Amino acid sequence: MASCINDHLNRYGGLAVGREEEQKRYFDEKRLYALQIETTDACQQGCIFCYAGSTPRERNGLNSDEIRGLLRDAAALEIRAIDWLGGDPLVRPDWYELMQYAQSLGLVNNVWTSGLPLKSKDVAAKVHEVSEGGFVSVHVDSITPEVYAKLHRGGNPHFIDAIVEGVDNLLSLGKPADMMINCITYTSLQGPDDAIKTMRWWFREKGLRTCLTMFNPAGMGAEWRSLEPGLDEVQRVYTERDRINYGDDKISIAAMDTDKYYCGTMATVTFTGDVTPCSVIRDGVANIREMPFRDIVARHRDTLVHAALHDVHNLPAPCDSCVNNAHCWGCRASAYHYNGDADGLDPKCWLIRSGQSSD
Repeated sequence: MASCINDHLNRYGGLAVGREEEQKRYFDEKRLYALQIETTDACQQGCIFCYAGSTPRERNGLNSDEIRGLLRDAAALEIRAIDWLGGDPLVRPDWYELMQYAQSLGLVNNVWTSGLPLKSKDVAAKVHEVSEGGFVSVHVDSITPEVYAKLHRGGNPHFIDAIVEGVDNLLSLGKPADMMINCITYTSLQGPDDAIKTMRWWFREKGLRTCLTMFNPAGMGAEWRSLEPGLDEVQRVYTERDRINYGDDKISIAAMDTDKYYCGTMATVTFTGDVTPCSVIRDGVANIREMPFRDIVARHRDTLVHAALHDVHNLPAPCDSCVNNAHCWGCRASAYHYNGDADGLDPKCWLIRSGQSSD
């Protein structure tokens, strides 16, 4: 099946642009390639479904010594990339110094921001500097002001223009569009038409592809179960995502936001110190305030990377015979939240329902 994966999927599915083969080697070896660190739970954007429960004012966050310790452990474990999460990591006062420190340890910085801080040319210039070799993700769920307002507390549609201005700032500094993405958390509230409109706009106007994340009832999202999308709309919007991002080769990563090579080589440290397989899976295997991160990885690595699933023969049926299983294994967060098993079937995959997952 590997021969059917086109260049676009190789480049963008796992987000390790230019280092895809190294990431796949880590996957084969069941090692961590990227470490996600939630440095704060503060964010100005106010998404009503925020899995981290972010508000404008920080209530929880790792301290600087804890983060520096994580970075040292990551370097010792030969982890290659740090994914800076929040909240919004750019609202933390010492974000720049921490990302510089990561660079000094040979780590690549990937920045997942709301995009609002990038409106400042000074912030954009610093992000451009410290994200060299890495990607920057912004977060605009809808470019339609009325829809955007429904999805955010305070409903400030002017945030759209501010984030677009921030993206323009990075592009003008020379950040390649290929190294930037827009992240959408897909819910039934915006629906497929608006999500497709938003994805097409970003690709046509700015050259940015979309990281399309499935709504999960985690964090604040637990109070919004009505936002859970149905399979028909999931099929429509994710099929269009595949076409925009990966071309017309009929390749699909179904309802995953990235391919399995990213998902299966990554762990998260939440802003409370819990170590989890995914930022949307909030239940940790251990906490860095009780055990050093490197010891947690040594003890729980197989759980963190879903080690059994790295062999396609161990995927649950019918995924074990799916034409897409060279790069897809279903969203582990959706499997966890909607089916109760992080290694089980992804109930948001329409291919399972339709029987298209078989050879």
